[in-house]
Amino acid sequence: MFRDSVPRTYSWSGPVWQGDVDPFGELHTTTTLRFLQETAQRASTDAGYGPAYYQRADRLWLVRRTTAHFLAPIRAGDEMEGRTWVADFRRVRSQRDYEIRVDGHAVTRATTDWVFVDQSQGRPRRIPPEVEATFRPEGGHTSERASHASTPPPAAAWRFARRVESHELDNLNHVNNANYARYVEEGILDVLSALGWPLEQQLASGGRMRRIEHDFEYLTPAVYGDRLETVVWPHAVDAGALEFAVWITRPDARRPLLRARSRYAWTSTEAPPASATMPAALREAVSAACG
Repeated sequence: MFRDSVPRTYSWSGPVWQGDVDPFGELHTTTTLRFLQETAQRASTDAGYGPAYYQRADRLWLVRRTTAHFLAPIRAGDEMEGRTWVADFRRVRSQRDYEIRVDGHAVTRATTDWVFVDQSQGRPRRIPPEVEATFRPEGGHTSERASHASTPPPAAAWRFARRVESHELDNLNHVNNANYARYVEEGILDVLSALGWPLEQQLASGGRMRRIEHDFEYLTPAVYGDRLETVVWPHAVDAGALEFAVWITRPDARRPLLRARSRYAWTSTEAPPASATMPAALREAVSAACG
């Protein structure tokens, strides 16, 4: 591992297992996000703020928002180097940045907005000055938080039902933040299928839609047995990408558990995969659904 003086930077490495990749040989998004969470936890422990500290202090960090840019595939057998540093502190919140490298090349860049809360009630609490001084010993600027670009779903949005299962929970008895990526990506794939472009049709056309960016805002936790709806609608189409908006919600609730914006680009089926021209019929189908 290594550290820079300002800000304190932490690095570690881990392998990609065969069981963690999808049918195209790429690391699942959920596993990528879990790797980022592990990187943050290791960085905190390395700085002297491990599980025992948070237990004594009755404090913990909760993820409020994660934005990830997937620059290149991560494959089985790759050795991932995770790097992380704290970008800023804002009273009860902290922005942490990440970079995953393979063979010295950046393959994923991400940012997470964390909220410091008490364990007993889940209420936001002021971040201790000593924590700030440890991770940013010479201080630093405060980054502005851009609001999440989300609007309520239109009446024509697609809705898919699901139930929270026990294997999706973490040690807080909530659906782990990384697992929402599966909900979002499955919902988007289902919408493409409903528009006449299931995965089989994509592959027959020489490529597939591959996620290149996720922006997740976590609002309320889901627990075991919850009946949820994944609400999906195409939001925008440009020359090289499709953008989808997604809400994860309980059917009888007005406020979602999660709001997401996700961008997908057409990728060839060649090895290695490369950006390619999206079929015109696919672009037209999604454009028509944008209304």
